[in-house]
Amino acid sequence: SLTPIQMPNLDLDEMIANRSAFTTEQWEALLLRSAGYEPTVLSERQRLHFLERMVPLIERNYNLCELGPRGTGKSHVYKEVSPYAILLSGGQTTTANLFGHMSTASSRRNRMGVGLVGLWDCITFDEVAGMRFKDANAVQIMKDYMASGSYARGRDQINADASIVLEGNINDTVENVLKVTHLFDPFPEEFNNDSAYFDRIHCYLPGWEIPKMRSDLLTEHYGLITDCLSEFCKEMRKRDFTHVFNAHF
Repeated sequence: SLTPIQMPNLDLDEMIANRSAFTTEQWEALLLRSAGYEPTVLSERQRLHFLERMVPLIERNYNLCELGPRGTGKSHVYKEVSPYAILLSGGQTTTANLFGHMSTASSRRNRMGVGLVGLWDCITFDEVAGMRFKDANAVQIMKDYMASGSYARGRDQINADASIVLEGNINDTVENVLKVTHLFDPFPEEFNNDSAYFDRIHCYLPGWEIPKMRSDLLTEHYGLITDCLSEFCKEMRKRDFTHVFNAHF
């Protein structure tokens, strides 16, 4: 017989109440092990990098960029951990697919008309070098969305809260890249010289500081099952923590 293990619901308040029983280090370790990583073989900075990859899953309209060498597991979290995230392999999509068809966008009842940004919590562009849009206005629409969480489509202003993750490979050392160009060099030409587009990225994760995947990086300890972790991430999107920074800055 088959026993389904999907979680029908999640009591987030109970989970947060039990968070106080953990130290910060223990909670970090639990989250990392739930994603499949072993924190004891990572430095503190590396652990924070791995946790940073999970931020788009719990924050609305959060734009993350990670460029680095191959084999560091850049897409793992977005492909395997959360069913609310979608990975666009090769970075290929269309304006209509991403932001909805002009004909259906005006129909507010038609949720499909909103496009991927209205259907998913996190959209990941794998291999940013391959990002291509046939529509010349696509870059401007994407800039508008990344800045405000809304965009104009037809006669309507549409709001969505999907986070955007941009991933790609840097095939040379950082020192060599900086001698001849800049750290956004892997982006295609239509993005590459647009500083306003890069201003909309909340975090640039230095992928060259993350170790390549190897067997000792995979945990053998207990963690939350994927269903529980993904539901926790989705529920956390409903809570606002932006004011916490005010106490420190």
